[in-house]
Amino acid sequence: MPPGQLAICDYILTLTNGTKIDASRDRGAPFAVPVPSHQVIKGFNEALTLLHVGDRGIFILPPNIAYGDNGTGPIPPKATLIFDIELLDTKAKSLGMVLDSILFEKPVKDDSKPQMAAVLSTFKELKKTKFKDIYVSENDLNGLGYELIKKFPNEAVELFKLNVKMYPKSYNVYDSLAEGYMTAGNNKLAIKNYQKSLKLNPKNTNATDMIKKMETPAAKQ
Repeated sequence: MPPGQLAICDYILTLTNGTKIDASRDRGAPFAVPVPSHQVIKGFNEALTLLHVGDRGIFILPPNIAYGDNGTGPIPPKATLIFDIELLDTKAKSLGMVLDSILFEKPVKDDSKPQMAAVLSTFKELKKTKFKDIYVSENDLNGLGYELIKKFPNEAVELFKLNVKMYPKSYNVYDSLAEGYMTAGNNKLAIKNYQKSLKLNPKNTNATDMIKKMETPAAKQ
């Protein structure tokens, strides 16, 4: 694929001993990333440029184009990685990229506030077109919400609420909405949405832990 586009792909990452580190299909959604991108390692960028839509390839990435001498998380230092990558599609942009470009006036300053009216209006117009030529996943609005959650939790909640409407069967979007409410100080709605997340995925231990935390006597004061 040519540089400058958004790659929509599935991948499986393993070590040379066969240990599986990660797989996009395990999360139930493809992985979308601009090419080239600082979000991924050099070798992954290079692999994507060699693929056309519909291609699937096995790429062996030595440490110098992977995570180098230090490694990261479960990936040990100086590890050679094996990526099984399938390029499913390409798009010019994702919904997250479009909305992120208008989230703050440029240049962004310390006192800049999110332009929520413009974001919500743009989202509404794009939805009318069924997001033509734009890649959409639940990660788009979630990512924007987490950009805002610490400093602007109420605005983050507005984005998480949109995501719940878009993906009502995803436990993760309810988990994020609950976190937004919790950060904004609304424990009642936070617990309610963590419970909805648990109903969709009883194994969501984060929701269980957060509910217990908010139901302690100290949290209720």
